[in-house]
Amino acid sequence: MRVALVINTYPPRLGGLENHVSSLARGLRDLGHEVWVLTLSDAPGLRDDDGVRVLTGRGYLPIAEVISFPRVGTTRRVARFLRENRIDIVSTHTRFFPMSLVGLRAARMAGIPVIHTEHGSGFVATPSPIILAGSRAVDLAMGRYVLRRADRVLAISAQSAAFVKRLGGVDAEVFHNAIPAPEPHRAPEDRPGHLVFVGRVVAGKGWEAFLSSVAALRGRGIDVDGELLGAGAELEAARAMARELGIDDAVSIPGRVPPSQVGRALAGSTLVNPTVLSEGFQTTLLEAIAGSGRVVTYEVPGARILADEGAPVVVTGERSAESLTDALATMLAAPPAPAPSGLIEQWTWPVRSRQYAGILAEVLRDHRA
Repeated sequence: MRVALVINTYPPRLGGLENHVSSLARGLRDLGHEVWVLTLSDAPGLRDDDGVRVLTGRGYLPIAEVISFPRVGTTRRVARFLRENRIDIVSTHTRFFPMSLVGLRAARMAGIPVIHTEHGSGFVATPSPIILAGSRAVDLAMGRYVLRRADRVLAISAQSAAFVKRLGGVDAEVFHNAIPAPEPHRAPEDRPGHLVFVGRVVAGKGWEAFLSSVAALRGRGIDVDGELLGAGAELEAARAMARELGIDDAVSIPGRVPPSQVGRALAGSTLVNPTVLSEGFQTTLLEAIAGSGRVVTYEVPGARILADEGAPVVVTGERSAESLTDALATMLAAPPAPAPSGLIEQWTWPVRSRQYAGILAEVLRDHRA
């Protein structure tokens, strides 16, 4: 098949959505399909990304380093590209991105089907009333339009599927997130008392609850240390809070680090995940489990599924620093064993890419019938 992924952002920009889409593109390539990525950035051009061709247009009017807009006429140009390159099907991701609307309308102009994957599990969570009102208006207009007019809608968690139903009134098939197949490695040192936060250091991600829990545990005489990994607008505030709590010698806060360093930090450790944002399925949960670690988290998509399958995942009773501290203390008193051998395999991209290719083939058969 010839597949075009029409999306707003793509690596080298880093993030959960970008990792999902780039892993999917490479997985489809490995299965022998021809894959194009049409995206936006401030560095337009054409490149070959190990067999995935990436065509980048310039993005305009960036908002919070997350959303930018294509120039006028992009829909017609994308439609022409789809026809000239004999693309069979278009893949879009996340309902509120402008390129999702562009991809949908261009595909309709080219007479080919669209498969949309929803990554959010609710309306945008933000303390800003202006952004809250604006994002909800976009969801109720453009987001609903995209969900209702795609030929097939997928959602990366049951919570995302429920949100699709609430917003668009359509049924979505759950298509869970995944991670690359782990390479064989020696079992890492078991260090449950090494607590790790991974994510953007912004409001809602829970870095304050993480630091508060580290300080509270140490105050109880529990020997823990930690790492807070990630960059964001509140990075300096996090460093200041660690100093105020007297744990700056126990918690490393280096800012953004490469994925290899994240993997080393998670190996044998405890991932602490106190986010209150409308998350999709966070791959850091899978990465911690694959690294023979464990997870203590607020209620987030995928957590209970992994726990039910036997992964060492603890979900807090409440979304509060106090509940997080208590859950960590209980877990550390009797740390669970690493996940059973083989559990993580079904959560890897080779498996998920074959599933996605099968769905693409179904949509194409239905379209051509």
